[in-house]
This record gives sequence, C-alpha cells and structure tokens, in this order.
Amino acid sequence: MPRLLVLNNYSLARVLEEVRRGDNPAHHLYGIERFGEMGFQVEIIATNENARPLPASLARSLRVLPPLGNLEQQSLALRRLGHGDLIYAPCQTQAQLLSYLRAARLLRLPIVTLAHHPISRSRWPWNLPFLKLQLRGTDAFPSLSRGVALEIARVSGRPELSEPVPWGPDLAYYPRPNGSPGTGAVAAGRTGRDFFTFGRAATRAGASAKILCLRSEGLEDHVEFGENVTVTAVDKESDLNYRQMVPVLAAARVHAIPLVPGDSLAGLTSLTDALALGKPVIMTRHSLIDIDIEAEKIGRWVAPLDVAGWTAALRWFEDHPEESAAMGVRARRLAEERYNTEIFAKRMVAIFERVLAAKPRHANRAGATALS
Repeated sequence: MPRLLVLNNYSLARVLEEVRRGDNPAHHLYGIERFGEMGFQVEIIATNENARPLPASLARSLRVLPPLGNLEQQSLALRRLGHGDLIYAPCQTQAQLLSYLRAARLLRLPIVTLAHHPISRSRWPWNLPFLKLQLRGTDAFPSLSRGVALEIARVSGRPELSEPVPWGPDLAYYPRPNGSPGTGAVAAGRTGRDFFTFGRAATRAGASAKILCLRSEGLEDHVEFGENVTVTAVDKESDLNYRQMVPVLAAARVHAIPLVPGDSLAGLTSLTDALALGKPVIMTRHSLIDIDIEAEKIGRWVAPLDVAGWTAALRWFEDHPEESAAMGVRARRLAEERYNTEIFAKRMVAIFERVLAAKPRHANRAGATALS
C-alpha cells in the first residue's frame, strides 16, 4: 500500500478527531479520511499550532527571503522519508524547501501540492526564480480553481503540471434538505468577507439577515444596520463551530457570500456549505470561483461593493420563496453529482497514482546520494 506523508498549515490530526466527534465536516481534511479505503496509507506530519507568531518587524523582514515553507514540519518530514512513497501538501505554503531539494535531485519522493491561491503574488522579483524552482520540484500541482491551474501551467511551462479539482462538501455531515424554502439570509465566514456591504444592503431591502463573524470585524452595534440585521460575533473561530452554525444555515432561505475585492480564493467554504444544505446563494463575483452560480441556476452574482445590487438580490429572494426552493434543489443535486468530498478524493488519488507510476523526472547525479 503506497504511503503518503501529509503536511498542512493546520493540524489535520486535530480536525480528524473533530470529524470523528461530529464537530466538523470531513472536507476540511482534503481527502485524507478517504485515502485509506482507496488504497493509500496516510501519515500526518505534526503541526505545531501553539507556536508563537513571529514579531511583526521580523515577519516583515523575512518576506524578502525566498519562501521556505514550514521548516519545523519539513524537518520532521525529512526524518520520515524512509516511511513514505509520496509527499502530499494540501496547503501550498508548507513544503517549498522539500520542492527545492527535489528540483536539485536531492529528494527521491515525489511531491503533490494543492494550490488554493495564485502562486506569483510576491512583491519581490527575485523570488520568481525560487517559485520556478518550487514548480520544477513539484510533481503535480493541482488547484482548487481553474484560474490558478492555468497560472501554474503558464509560469512552469508545463501544461500537465496542474489541473482544477472539484472540492465539495462531506454530504453525510449535513441534514438533508426538507423542502422548506426557509426564511431570511445568512452570511457566515472569516476570510475576505464584506459584511458591511451585506449589512447595509439587507437594511435597505428590509430583509431578515443574520451575520456570523469574528468580533474583530467590528460589526457589533453597527450604526448603519437596521434592526432586521442580527450580528453574532465571537472572539475566535472555534467559538462558533459547525454544530452551532449548521442549524442557522439550514433555516435560511438564501446564503449570502459577500466578498471584498481581492485576488485570493475566498468564499469557497461557504459555497460548499450552501450546496450541501440545498440552499441558493447570493455571492460577490470572484474570478477564482469555478462554479457559475447563475449558469447552474442556483443563485445570483453581485459586483464587488455593490450595495444596490445586493439590495435587489436580497429583495428578490425575499419575494420568491418557491423559486428559491427550486434553486436549492439544484444546488444539492450539483453537490451530489459533481462537487463532494468523495469525488475530490478520487481525483486526488488518480493524481497520486499517475505521479507514482511515472518515471522519476530527475535521475540521481553520479556519486550523489538522494534522500529517500
């Protein structure tokens, strides 16, 4: 049975335990909970989530250096190379040093990295050669979006290096839709959210709206929000877990995913929740979201920062319960047929098998001992 060494930016061991307790859906594991039944043995390389963050001044200084990834985690992985057949990094920021070693023909194990965000965002031009070195030392670099996959292919000069993979929900975790259209709109999330635009629009629309967010967003008692907008703010993400959120999400008529303008992937997890629960969505248009919610007839796009657009969309869903429910049915069907964690895991396993079956791209230098 081939063995995977897995490196991630948060503890997959912790999330795996949360999944087993029913506190978290399994798609946050990026396939590792299913790889065993598909013929792969998984070893999670430990993640130190209690490490103190670097002082801001030092962190800024280090940005001019080539990206090295998580050195502590990679050092642990290097000690386990003899126990693995392939390195899998579901987060693109963890394994750069290992990729450099592979590009230099000093690492035998192939590397598969999953891209979430665009890869060439550094302000420092001298980092581009290191990015190309990372790409050369990565055997497959699939992505959660078509746009990033195309960027990887362009920068690397290897069209076969990347492909979009359909990430979707752990359907078994969520209650099945009961056919009710629900009431009001709900917006939840942490990264790249534009709750201010959503709250202002909901106030203008007179539509019932709930916001679930971190207290750091500064939304509590916001003077521009009407009484129809309810804000639930918590100090940290763990204070508002899935057990608490899912009943609120399931009761809504429409899921709102308002995003600030940006080039990083955002909103995909909230879209995943909506698909699983059979809910239509209103979402800020984003180039890295591959599901065209209007073409699939499961929701409406709104331009970034467009209060009027959000107001009109919220008003439409408020006035059209039957059409909203029909959109939700299509959303759930889309998850069942094309976007779910089982399909994602199968696609990743196909990539692993292809990489393992390929001849090594780098033969060892004469006289050199490759890391195994």
